[in-house]
Amino acid sequence: MCLLFLGRAMYRIKLYVIGLIILAVQILLSDFLSMNGIRPDFILIFILYNSIRFGSFHGVLLGFILGIIADLLGVGTSFGLSPLTYTLTGYILGILFYQNKIHSQHHFHLIWICIILFHFLCTTFIRYQSTVFENPVHFILLWILTSLYTL
Repeated sequence: MCLLFLGRAMYRIKLYVIGLIILAVQILLSDFLSMNGIRPDFILIFILYNSIRFGSFHGVLLGFILGIIADLLGVGTSFGLSPLTYTLTGYILGILFYQNKIHSQHHFHLIWICIILFHFLCTTFIRYQSTVFENPVHFILLWILTSLYTL
């Protein structure tokens, strides 16, 4: 019993260490891989994987912790935006943990892609608020390109 608990604790520690490594990769490589201000989001990919694999609780916890650390280290442009969007996305993606066996694989993949598109819609809307009303076509283009670059 004690060994089982210790094994799970070690796995969770390993998960958060990998999350911190992903955060470091995001900080170091995102500016290098940036194209006209559009950057890949490695943290979101990590949250996507863990939320679908382990459920909503892990998605919310990882999303909030990595979002706070990312904002404190200056990865995000608006403080509080990263924890909010990562937590929300981790929760919604975690629901797919229970639905994976019910839906066909085509529906499953379509749903998580739509969730990622929603995440980037929220993030792009807040970051480029002035662009939404001044030039809606440019805003939609930013949203699609940012989403596709991470996908």
